[in-house]
Amino acid sequence: MTWWIHTRRPTLLTMVTVGFWAATLTLGNSHLPLPQLGGATSADVPFILFAPLAPAIALNTCYGTPTPIERTALRRVAALDSLLAVAVVAATAAVAVPVMAGWISGASEFAVESTVRNLALYTGLALIGRATLGNHASTVIPTLIALIVSVFGYGPEQTAHWWAWPAAQPSDALSWAGSAALLLIGLYGTARGDFPGRR
Repeated sequence: MTWWIHTRRPTLLTMVTVGFWAATLTLGNSHLPLPQLGGATSADVPFILFAPLAPAIALNTCYGTPTPIERTALRRVAALDSLLAVAVVAATAAVAVPVMAGWISGASEFAVESTVRNLALYTGLALIGRATLGNHASTVIPTLIALIVSVFGYGPEQTAHWWAWPAAQPSDALSWAGSAALLLIGLYGTARGDFPGRR
């Protein structure tokens, strides 16, 4: 357990997550005008479409490449890796609650809700990438999705297409269901490293 904590670099992950929340709470309403190829001429892409990439990428960076000790250890660590991902998303949701309850003024509820959803989505995609492409290429998938959505995800009047979940309104049920499903798939793909026959 001590070895797992040491190799997962929780201090780095905590620092990135805290910095991500500081940026989200202060810059959550910021937008970046980008040309569009999905129907709109241009769109003001919100900062929160990209910000959740930071903790998702940091999480996979902190996982690192499994060492020979982990491959041969009797105590498997895949379930712990899944729990670490859950902890990052849960901590983000916990920070969002007082904002949505109105206890913290000046923060955008739209930004906070979208941030929680997008972090779940990007974390799930990064975990899926880790299970299918390996640790080093794992963050390509969420980064690519964010870039595709930022350029192709907006239609006329700057409304997000149905598939552009990171750009969808927080009230969009499909974006929440899809993000949660991808997170669960990613968590399962990570935890199954502890299953018999996966050593």
